[in-house]
Amino acid sequence: MKNNIDYNKQEHLPLQRTFVQKSMAVKKVNKVRNIIAVGSVFIASSIFTYNANALEIAGNFHKGSESKSQGYNFALADTFTKGGNIYWAVSYNSLDNVKVNWNKDELFFKIDTIDALVSYRHKIQSYNSFFKNLTIEYQLGASIALTENKFTWPEVPGLEEEVHYFSQENDINAVIGVNAQYKLNRNAAINFGVKYQPSFSEFGSVSSVYIGLSYRFGRGLDY
Repeated sequence: MKNNIDYNKQEHLPLQRTFVQKSMAVKKVNKVRNIIAVGSVFIASSIFTYNANALEIAGNFHKGSESKSQGYNFALADTFTKGGNIYWAVSYNSLDNVKVNWNKDELFFKIDTIDALVSYRHKIQSYNSFFKNLTIEYQLGASIALTENKFTWPEVPGLEEEVHYFSQENDINAVIGVNAQYKLNRNAAINFGVKYQPSFSEFGSVSSVYIGLSYRFGRGLDY
């Protein structure tokens, strides 16, 4: 009996090692892909810097609507026309522990996206020292998924392995947001905002609030 147990353990060791190796390989691929995605945002944006009107970079920390959900994003933005209030922005976003309800159970996944946004910025006109440094931004755009999120039921006798996808790579979903930007000096500002995706693949609505910093090159924030 003991020999049979030992033999079974030895028999499963290669399978366990193979599974671990595959998991490590997948993690490495995902990490490299995310690094490439972040790099692509910055490289792509450099194409615009030659004719940049007011190039701006930003980094924000996000807190999702679920208690466990949190993440971050890096963004680049500029005006379409010099001195204009209409902006374009490209950002890399990562949000952990996003909840989805399935079969009376709660599952949590990580969502990575590239967002492309168009926004309108309205500078508050006021004599008040606080409000005169405040700008409100209204955002609208599309979010492209970089991650594949699925749940796999293990194969059992008489039934084949079943896989359900909650989101897949290259899924495109709408995204809207509102951002308040408070100017600290000519070039730097604090960001406070809300990001909302009405329907992200099969996750349903996904939302987060965020805070961060932005820095503008060129003529600064005096617009």
